[in-house]
Amino acid sequence: MNRPEKPSTDDARLLTTLVGENSRALTLGGMASILAAFLFIAELAAIALAIDSVLRTSSSEAALHYLALFMLLALVRIAADGLSSHVLAKAAEAVKLRTRTRLVDALAEISPVDKRRPHAGEIASLITSHVEALGPYLTRYHAARLRAAIVPLFVLAVTACFSWAATIVLMVAGPLIPVFMALIGGKARIASEKQLQEVGSMNGALLDRLQSLTTLKLFDAVPRAAATLLKEGNSIRTRTMTVLRIAFLSSAVLELFSALGVAFVAVYVGFNLLGHVSFGAYGELTLSAGLFVLMIAPEYFRPLRDFAAAYHERAAALAACREIGSLLEGNWIALPQRTKNFEPLRSLQAAQAKLTISGKTIIPAFGLCIERGEHVALIGQSGSGKSMLLALFGRLIAPTEGKILVNNDAETNCDVAWLGQRPAFLQGSLASNLCLYRSEPAQAEFASAIRLANAQRVVEKFSRGYHEIIRENAANVSGGEAQRLAIARLALSHADLILADEPTEHLDDETAQAVIDGMFSLALGRTLIVATHDPRIVKRAGRIIDVATLAGGHNGAAA
Repeated sequence: MNRPEKPSTDDARLLTTLVGENSRALTLGGMASILAAFLFIAELAAIALAIDSVLRTSSSEAALHYLALFMLLALVRIAADGLSSHVLAKAAEAVKLRTRTRLVDALAEISPVDKRRPHAGEIASLITSHVEALGPYLTRYHAARLRAAIVPLFVLAVTACFSWAATIVLMVAGPLIPVFMALIGGKARIASEKQLQEVGSMNGALLDRLQSLTTLKLFDAVPRAAATLLKEGNSIRTRTMTVLRIAFLSSAVLELFSALGVAFVAVYVGFNLLGHVSFGAYGELTLSAGLFVLMIAPEYFRPLRDFAAAYHERAAALAACREIGSLLEGNWIALPQRTKNFEPLRSLQAAQAKLTISGKTIIPAFGLCIERGEHVALIGQSGSGKSMLLALFGRLIAPTEGKILVNNDAETNCDVAWLGQRPAFLQGSLASNLCLYRSEPAQAEFASAIRLANAQRVVEKFSRGYHEIIRENAANVSGGEAQRLAIARLALSHADLILADEPTEHLDDETAQAVIDGMFSLALGRTLIVATHDPRIVKRAGRIIDVATLAGGHNGAAA
């Protein structure tokens, strides 16, 4: 994606910002999981005491009491685990929904004239897979971090009450896990970033190829396009396997460290109970104490292992935040803020309006006044700024200096309709596409608009008439037919100002003439501003403005 550079912000800060008001819920879920861990340790104590009472005192009554306590603690632990999972899942869904809303809002604020605007495939990847990457971080990492900070210390404190030797073994083995985690964390994050970037690029490339399938067939380029997609797919597969390889390798090493730690504790407890070792405990290490120390040793490593495993989720979330932040915090060309003050257009003025993008002057400061009902042709060489001038008049971009005035007021707006080289159509019925500017009109208005646009033959070829499904980007109609349908859509809009950008580009002479006739018929009584190279449009325009002369103060000549 040819996007603006994201400002130098910390991805972790953005992640914290996205969590926002749900941080308390995440903390609550984490505390509930800590409570569950404490209760499990208490369950282990009850089991150790039950075994000790059976083996040493042959007291089945005491064992039953301990087993009843174990069952009670297990029920409470299950409830705490359930509460933790529910709270974390609910918070994760809220964060993902809010992030998607922010992404959609940010997209809506990007001007259509910004050529760096993300591709539809990349937008889909951002809103789906990238946002979904936040889910495991929210449901696993946050709680795992809290458990890793508290539960191991609690286990150490409990173990120290019975054996300082076992405590030292745990203290030596435990720190190896976060040290190793820190070593692999950076590499895991880089791998996740590259994998997510390639997924977004692949989505955009695939959508491009699908939309251009007819063109690819005409130029016999389908095999080459397929080979390119296959190459990109193999690259994504390689990136994904790299991420998985890091995850599996790190998990194996972490399991090794924890297994060694538990094994050393088991050896010490076994030798102590057999009488071969007499140090490391405060007096004699009883069977119940030895069993308890042995059983809680894995609980010392479990939070650390969970945290290390969830650290990959954090790396993936940070990688996703880099892409999300590029959209949320990128230096995009923004749509001007619009007021709700709409009036019928009487005049359109530019008061020393100047447009500068990325330090380059696109349109020098100029003054201009266009009255209601004028038909204006903007002429000039390609790249002279005709399209940007239309964008200024349509308030798709704000002038860097000066103002665009409607009825001598910068805060007033008028109804605007747009006719471009490739009109936008959504997947849906012909009727729904014709009614994008307004609610569905009467059947007679449909017929009138179709006649005005010279589009009767287009509608007649559809077996279902106005209920015919138009595919996305008008894939099942020709360019000329799409332009005629777009003019019919404008006829139904009742807009005061019509802006047209090269409406006859890429059309044959007959179709172009039909589009011109329809456009000027539509513009009767309305204001029309059209950027064009077509001499037929220039000839029929009531006023001609050469964009190159605007800075000189010329307001155009009458045709």
